[in-house]
Amino acid sequence: MVWFLGWLLERLSHVLLRTTREPGSRSWFMLVGPGVALHESSHALGCLVTRTEIVEFKPINIEVQEDQIVLGYVKYRKPQSELKNAIINLAPIGVSLLLLIAFTFGATYLVPDRPGLGGSAIALIEDLLSVKSDPTLLADLMYPVLAISDFVYLFLHTFSELTVVSPIFWIVAFLAMTIMFSNAPSDMDIRNAATGLKVIIIFNLFWLVVAYFAPQAGWILFGLYEVLAVLFSLSLAFAAVGYGFFILVATMSKLRSPFHLIPITACIGTGIGLWYLVDQGLIILGAASQTVIAIAVITVVTFIMLLIPSMKAT
Repeated sequence: MVWFLGWLLERLSHVLLRTTREPGSRSWFMLVGPGVALHESSHALGCLVTRTEIVEFKPINIEVQEDQIVLGYVKYRKPQSELKNAIINLAPIGVSLLLLIAFTFGATYLVPDRPGLGGSAIALIEDLLSVKSDPTLLADLMYPVLAISDFVYLFLHTFSELTVVSPIFWIVAFLAMTIMFSNAPSDMDIRNAATGLKVIIIFNLFWLVVAYFAPQAGWILFGLYEVLAVLFSLSLAFAAVGYGFFILVATMSKLRSPFHLIPITACIGTGIGLWYLVDQGLIILGAASQTVIAIAVITVVTFIMLLIPSMKAT
């Protein structure tokens, strides 16, 4: 799922964001370059983990080869083991998941008056584990989905409490988009990891059938899928932030320079204004609500500006 979201984001970027079609430009290095470097570095890390010899490594290498542009690469001596091949080519997934999870916890720990999501994540794992011993919950197929959905909402609500006034809010949103970009698989990755992916898919389908007809069999792999579910929910929540930032950037890119600075200025200005009013006791408004209002302002301002021909980028 996370890999698919990365792939989809890359495809959307080629359609909606002209920057991705201009490798080597300053804006490309700012928005896309970090994701490319992280992607190739993940492959290199996979080589190190599997003790595979790296022949040549270029995290960013804008080079035209026939009908395609190579943005970076890792050349290595292909191992005989299919498992090692799978690890090397699936490495961007693993690295992006770990980074998404790390930044998720890190971001929420920066929120004032919040202890972070660590305790909530552990509580969710315990909650999902308890399903096995409760026949009522075990029969409710939607219970785990709702529990994970509540956790994702908790993260997004906590993250929004940073407010648009905090530079950390924008830094984390940018990192989320960058990490999702790095997660996008290349055609070569998919081909090289095909065997490993088939093994994973077949195993999961087999276990799905077993668990459907014999739910108590879940005790055999006690904790495995519960932990994976929590890690997935964390990465999914952070991916949502990355998508939100991408939509914002893609929309603002449709405006002519320097008009594209107006929406972001209006957004931050609104955030500062709301913070001041709350600080002075003139209004009562939660931090998350302040963020929602500020984001609504940037959306409305951008939409209005796009209706003015002289402000639209050619």
